[in-house]
Amino acid sequence: MQGIRTALAGISILVIFAPPGSAKRNDDVIVMKNGDRITGEIKRLQDGTLFFSASYMASDVSLDWSQVERLESKDLFNVYLTDGGVHTGVIADKRQPNNTAASFTIQAGTESVRVNRNDVVIIRPIEDSFWKQLTGSIDYGYNFTGGNNSTTQSSLSGAMAYRVQKWSMQMNGSSVFNSQSEGTSTGRNTFSALYARKLAERWYAGALGELLNSRQQDLTLRVTGGGGLGRVLYRSERAALGLLSGVLFSRERYSGVTGTEPQANNAEALFRLNYEMYRFKKFDLDSTMYAYPSITDRGRIRMGLQLAWGIDLFRNFKWKFNLYENFDSRPPVHAPKNDFGTGTSVGWTF
Repeated sequence: MQGIRTALAGISILVIFAPPGSAKRNDDVIVMKNGDRITGEIKRLQDGTLFFSASYMASDVSLDWSQVERLESKDLFNVYLTDGGVHTGVIADKRQPNNTAASFTIQAGTESVRVNRNDVVIIRPIEDSFWKQLTGSIDYGYNFTGGNNSTTQSSLSGAMAYRVQKWSMQMNGSSVFNSQSEGTSTGRNTFSALYARKLAERWYAGALGELLNSRQQDLTLRVTGGGGLGRVLYRSERAALGLLSGVLFSRERYSGVTGTEPQANNAEALFRLNYEMYRFKKFDLDSTMYAYPSITDRGRIRMGLQLAWGIDLFRNFKWKFNLYENFDSRPPVHAPKNDFGTGTSVGWTF
């Protein structure tokens, strides 16, 4: 549990103190559908939002990608498409009104690629610094219910992602503590890391590692590691659906009634489905469902759900509703099968 908290604290520190990226050029041009023309620096495109800055702006502004009519830049960018393809080069989109032909151009030397604007889902600048490539978030929530049996809940979570042309790395951590004035306190700590390396347009090799501590299930610590083959099933400028399947190996340590800590090793099949959806300046949804049927303990299956629904407040702050569910059909000790919880928090993203 201490290791999980340390990892979560590390994510939080990196998120808070990650230095902002410095500007490269300031002559990028954006033309909106209403005719507004802006000159400055294209930061990135992500989740249907184009981030842009100019010398006269106090901070980056968020633009609705669907409302951008044209753009042009002389800098190099990585451009990610709905079919999983990635291209690197100078970008320009000089589509004329009412022209539906492919107009988004990625120019690399003497070669150029033309694609449809709707097929572009991510644009990231080519940066020299590791820090400038990071994206992430940190969230905190606190709830109190008074009465004869007052309860409090506090939660802290963080996420960080690093993406380059051929591979990506994502880390997530959370810590939830529940206390009751006339009851047993419960807590839950998690940490996960997913490494994905592109194999083909929609295929990737994935390696997954997870840590879980749950007082609700008398689970002192479960360490899980493995990997397999993943596929992007669907992707658009507003949503993405992906599946990772393979094999996992886990080692569990439970708190025994007599003070001992029973241990168990387990080999499991891996099925992990992730769905993301976002709407500009409205909300975003990130959900992961998994099923781990046991290979060494036939009949046992672990399943779960993690869901985060965020609503934009102002700038990069969001209000979030979080839900998690862990189910173990046959724990190796006499312990609860379910670990379920909900909560709300306020967070900052970068």
